[in-house]
Amino acid sequence: MKKSFAMVYTISFIIFISFVMIFIIKISSYSPRIMKDLTLYTQGKILLHDAKELSKYFLYQAYLEGKECLNEYNFEYNNIKIRIDYAYPLGECKGYKLIANNANAKSIVAINISVLLNDNKTVNEEVFLQKSFFIYPKLDWM
Repeated sequence: MKKSFAMVYTISFIIFISFVMIFIIKISSYSPRIMKDLTLYTQGKILLHDAKELSKYFLYQAYLEGKECLNEYNFEYNNIKIRIDYAYPLGECKGYKLIANNANAKSIVAINISVLLNDNKTVNEEVFLQKSFFIYPKLDWM
């Protein structure tokens, strides 16, 4: 009887040790994934901030080229897809010409920026960030 109890305790101890080892292995592989996601998220936030400044620059550059407005601007940087969408709440942009619904149609521009990182991977590894804001251009250059 004592030998059977010793055998049951030994088997339960081996099962407990194997569970702890599997748990430690799972935890040790989890933190590199968190670090990778955090790195991609930080990189995306930096690009989102830079794209905000670039959206103003692209609008100004379009003005210098004789275009009154932009609908969207897409570009890729280091396999990271960035899309900038322009919307005019008081007007409509068709063929780089602004069709005004209001006298102050050029006074406000709504901008939406989308950043997609790591899009060629599985769904759980891609990072998508988005930011929307308004700009109020000075009317002297428009």
